Amino acid sequence: MAAAVLALALTAVPISDPIQIGPKTYESPISLYQGRHYVPKDNDLRLCIRQRESKHDYRAVSATGRYRGAYQFSPELGIGAAWMIQRELKRQGVPDDQAESIGKDLRGHPVNQWAPVYQDMAFWLVWNDGEGRSHWNHTVPGTGCW
Repeated sequence: MAAAVLALALTAVPISDPIQIGPKTYESPISLYQGRHYVPKDNDLRLCIRQRESKHDYRAVSATGRYRGAYQFSPELGIGAAWMIQRELKRQGVPDDQAESIGKDLRGHPVNQWAPVYQDMAFWLVWNDGEGRSHWNHTVPGTGCW
C-alpha cells in the first residue's frame, strides 16, 4: 500500500532527495512510478527485465562495473534518462528550479545511487511504450521476457 501511495505521489510531487539509497531489493510488482509514461500492460515485462538484470536489486553493479541499478543502465543511458526525468518533472508542474536540481543530482550520481522511484521512472521514460526495448535486447534469448 505504501508503495502505491508513493507512486501516486510522484505523479504530482517528486520525493525531495533523488539520491537516496533505499532497500537493496524491491520485489513488489508495483512500479514506484505510475505517471503518464507508465504502461500497465508492460509491467510484467518490466518485472522480467528487472529480475534478469539485477534480481530486483536497485543497488546492483555489473561484474564489469559499467552497468548499474535495477535495470542496469550504462552511464550514458543514465545521464540521458536524468535529462528525460528533468523534462518530465517540468511537464508535471514541478517548479523549474526544483526539476533542474533533481536532474543535476541524478546526472551527478550513478544510477544505482538513485532513489528506486527515480530508477522506475527512468525505466518507463526509456521504455517509451516499447520503443526503447532495444536497451534490453540482450535479455531476450531464452528468458521469456518477450
